[in-house]
Amino acid sequence: MELSFFTTFEIGWLNGWVPSFAMLLVQIIFMMLFPQGGKRAVDTSWYTPRDRRYALLSSMAQAAVLIVSVFAPFKFGTAWFTVGTVVYLIAFALFIWSFFSYKAGKPGETIQGGIYRYSRNPMYFFFMLGMLGVCIATASLWLLIVMVPFAVFTHGIILGEERYCEATYGESYRKYKACTPRYFLIV
Repeated sequence: MELSFFTTFEIGWLNGWVPSFAMLLVQIIFMMLFPQGGKRAVDTSWYTPRDRRYALLSSMAQAAVLIVSVFAPFKFGTAWFTVGTVVYLIAFALFIWSFFSYKAGKPGETIQGGIYRYSRNPMYFFFMLGMLGVCIATASLWLLIVMVPFAVFTHGIILGEERYCEATYGESYRKYKACTPRYFLIV
């Protein structure tokens, strides 16, 4: 495996943007096919000023990740590409499962079924894991650099959402939170 984790920064048709935008497309399709679930997922009426800042910074960082992915060519024929592709495909499939699990949850109740049995935040987790797969497949230090603040700001959103869920769903959510990790094996 080549030790270099730098890529040329060039625009291309078969760059990291293809799988990156595919994950974004899943979100858009979910919102169109399941408007009630989508409406519930994007409700920000409860945001505090701090939550709004995290949401804005996360959105800006996500835009940066998507833009940089346009300029991150894949390292075809290398172990970087193979490992990154495997990570991405697993994350992509589980990301889609996250949306179906979310949709299956009853409005007004803590979502605990499907993949939510294993993580309180599978959509965020698998989006990040998928983007990490793209980062590996492109061996792009630049993509990794913009991924770090994106992950940090998104974690801030998650903390706010968990605070909201605890206030909204009470003991049901506290029990769920006590036995279900935030990010799978990572509490």
